[in-house]
Amino acid sequence: MTQLSGSPRVLVVDDEPEHAAIVATLLTRRGFSVQVMHSASRAIEQALASPPDLLLLDVFMPAMDGLTAVDTLRRDFRTRDVPILLVTASADDERVRARQRGLHVNVLAKPFRTAELVWAVELALARGAVEARS
Repeated sequence: MTQLSGSPRVLVVDDEPEHAAIVATLLTRRGFSVQVMHSASRAIEQALASPPDLLLLDVFMPAMDGLTAVDTLRRDFRTRDVPILLVTASADDERVRARQRGLHVNVLAKPFRTAELVWAVELALARGAVEARS
């Protein structure tokens, strides 16, 4: 759920450390509190222990891909309503795959501009806040 005060907490999950660092830097500069993980399984553990306000999740990762992680997170009451933003080079394909699995997630296509990233994060947080109130 989105916090009412303080910086929104974003958990960035990407197996490419350079990409994760760039995203973390961009979001931190915009006032978000960012934590980075490099594997989906570790991110799930972290999210279950302390649910973030938003999970920004790369789709293609070794061991466990982003959609499998979303499945896991959606099955647990602690993370069921956490907004998720999938990041992928094939946004249309991943959006279809997510919806076929009954998942409602936002998708951001790589490569993206800083403004697109910030807009997508803010939109996902806003949608999450609206859904939490309904």
